[in-house]
Amino acid sequence: MRPQHVLLALAGLIGAALGVCAVRQSQSVRREASLFPAPGRLVDIGGRRLHLICIGEGEPTVVFEPSGFGGALSSSAARTEISARSRVCSYDRMGTGWSDAGPAVISAGELAGDLDHLLTLAEIEPPHILVAASIGGLTAELFARRYPERVAGLVFVDAATSGAIDRLVPEVTWMRTQLICLAPLAARVGLVRLIDPLRLQGNSGEDQARGVALIYRPEPIATLCGIVRGAAATAAEFRAAGPLATDVPLIVLSADSNKGLLPPGFSADRFISVAERHAFHEAFSRRSSQGRWQIVPGSTHLIASSHPHVVAGAVLELVAAARRRQASIAGGS
Repeated sequence: MRPQHVLLALAGLIGAALGVCAVRQSQSVRREASLFPAPGRLVDIGGRRLHLICIGEGEPTVVFEPSGFGGALSSSAARTEISARSRVCSYDRMGTGWSDAGPAVISAGELAGDLDHLLTLAEIEPPHILVAASIGGLTAELFARRYPERVAGLVFVDAATSGAIDRLVPEVTWMRTQLICLAPLAARVGLVRLIDPLRLQGNSGEDQARGVALIYRPEPIATLCGIVRGAAATAAEFRAAGPLATDVPLIVLSADSNKGLLPPGFSADRFISVAERHAFHEAFSRRSSQGRWQIVPGSTHLIASSHPHVVAGAVLELVAAARRRQASIAGGS
């Protein structure tokens, strides 16, 4: 057999195998959609819908801004603890969880705009306490800088801040962007589910099965690709935004290691050290006269998972402070 015929045969076998994988992935997605319906409500923000869950009662409303692959169901233990004393809302950003997909290029400004529309159209009255994890810190910070009158406090949970943008944007090279943006295609043919980069399939249970169903689809990974593509636009939006209010109540929590910052098998230390992250977090806390920075011993990057009580305690501290301010204002009037 001639070499070119061998190559053609191999290409045909690979194509057939990918086709079978794609069919199986499509079947899995359809089956999982019926197994795991949206537990909250879908809010139309203007041609796209975002999935929102609110629990508990009381003001101010606490709003969780999720991590890169997090969503409305993330930080459940912390949200439940807080909901005993105040209303707590969480949501899926565009393309994740049960929310509709967004554009191919996504900036922090677009995500902050989505949050603005969601809270307005869902009639969740301000001011809010925003609780941001990981990359969600950029959305929360830009929202707070654009709408300071709507923010009663900020809790950053090992979250990204604008201070790190100039340090990290050069890491978003053309080659890295292309590699990340190939991942949605891999998800579409089932390769991401097969490889299981987040190690979601090693444990049994409904939460793990739901995690596989929600994350190992093309849409969430395409959203991550869009955020990477929008890095330069995000940097420009922060340069154009007003400063953070100097008196906004602010608690910045830092993990004491890089564990969980990237998927298993990837070294986050190559991109940013623990000391650098801590320096950015401490500097961010100093932007407010009411800012406080705290390292959480023994925590992973997703502190709300490893130490939910610490996150809940920080949030409830700001809830109590907001209520005291509101009572003082009411008493003065």
